Amino acid sequence: MAAALTAAALPALAQQNEGPILRPKPQPKPAPSTTLLVICDLTCDWKLDGEAKGRIEAGGTAKVKVDAGQHMVMAVTEDGMDSSQQLNEVKSGEQTVVSIALTPVRDVRLKAEQQARDKAAQHERNKAIQEANDKAALEARNKATLEDADKIWTDSETLLMWTKKDNGGDVNWQKARSYCRNLRLAGYSNWRLPTIDELSDIYDPKVNVAGQLGSGSETTWHVKGNLQLSGWQWSNTQGNTQWEAWIFLFANGKQYSSPLTGSGLDRALCVRRSAE
Repeated sequence: MAAALTAAALPALAQQNEGPILRPKPQPKPAPSTTLLVICDLTCDWKLDGEAKGRIEAGGTAKVKVDAGQHMVMAVTEDGMDSSQQLNEVKSGEQTVVSIALTPVRDVRLKAEQQARDKAAQHERNKAIQEANDKAALEARNKATLEDADKIWTDSETLLMWTKKDNGGDVNWQKARSYCRNLRLAGYSNWRLPTIDELSDIYDPKVNVAGQLGSGSETTWHVKGNLQLSGWQWSNTQGNTQWEAWIFLFANGKQYSSPLTGSGLDRALCVRRSAE
């Protein structure tokens, strides 16, 4: 009996000798980290808040721990031609993904460069065409000048170029002006009616040029350049009234104010500046 009691009491006695049973305390969970995950579509070198962080391969990522708040992420392509930057708001305990798209930036640059090249090439083409046109026009003018050398006369004193003949028929002032404006001679198209002073400048009483007055009587014209005249010459200078213009008579060096609508023996002798 004593032996049995002794055996039953052993666990209790052992617990009294060993003391209370200690259980491990639960460990606190680590606080979630605040990170940035940067993705770049092209191989790029990137910076965080101005600090170089290395290279990210095309389509790759880079992950860094940061403090909560705003952070500037900047990425530049390998060739340094294209870049992009983003200001990101990072919340505490979260991972913020920053996706840097450099392809659209590159595409815009390449398009602008191609447009600039196209514009420059078009400019060169236009320049070449213009030079060719100018050369052709000059050659045509020189050829026409040679062919029409006997149809024009240039006064060495005034450098005015005159037609060697008047229009040869009766015209009022409006038709005389239109005749000169529409004249194409010696490669030039900027002919006009002369002023009364310009007509007077080529009058020389010492020069005698045989001619006819209209288709009738013979007369003598006192005009420089051996010009072939057939009547009185309209000017582009207003006469005594706004409805009249001055006419010059190379037979006697006189001038008179004639109604713009008059046309009897009135002619158009055209002129232009040789330097124009």
